[in-house]
Amino acid sequence: MRPTRNRTTAPGSPVEAPGATAPRPVAVRAPKPAWRETVDSFGGFWTIAIILAAVLIVVALVVASQPKNSIARISTDALMGETVTNSPANHITDPALVEIPKGNPPVGGPHFPVPQATGVYSGAVPDGNTIHSLEHGIIWLSYNPQKADASTISKLASIAKSYSGDTILSPRPDNTSTITLASWGRLLQMDQLNEGTVKQFIETNRNRSPEPGVRDVAPMP
Repeated sequence: MRPTRNRTTAPGSPVEAPGATAPRPVAVRAPKPAWRETVDSFGGFWTIAIILAAVLIVVALVVASQPKNSIARISTDALMGETVTNSPANHITDPALVEIPKGNPPVGGPHFPVPQATGVYSGAVPDGNTIHSLEHGIIWLSYNPQKADASTISKLASIAKSYSGDTILSPRPDNTSTITLASWGRLLQMDQLNEGTVKQFIETNRNRSPEPGVRDVAPMP
């Protein structure tokens, strides 16, 4: 029979109670990097992804709403129509200062600060606002409603819509001719509609003006 040895504990050493287990080490979480703190401050990855998606949708809608025609397409052909000499293009507020030639729409000179928006109008538009639009390179298609028949007006409207970012179409009872095409400093009168000539005038004369390409205006009442 082997002698039993007594186990001794070194002074100062902890004594484990019978059946006790050693404590588990506590995991210490590493601090988040600065970039992760920034992400979390905005709500996390999913929140940022949703915000970015919303921004992309808004940008796409804005781009899609822009006019079809671009300032990049500026003709180098000779300008069409009769040359009209204008007074300085000053901004005015008094309608009496708008210089309107008899029987024709104005194609330059003093004008109102707010331009007329592009579009097809069933009523007359203010000359003072439309001059400003011509300064931006827009083409004004006007007709005498007493001389232009319904078919002519419908065809003009179709042309204007196909160049929706670059044209204004409106009746103008003071016109001498049935149809008058106007750009900045240029005038072309027609007694009979020639669709090819109208399209050629738009494509040749648009955006050849002092302030070409400006189209950021809201429709006026």
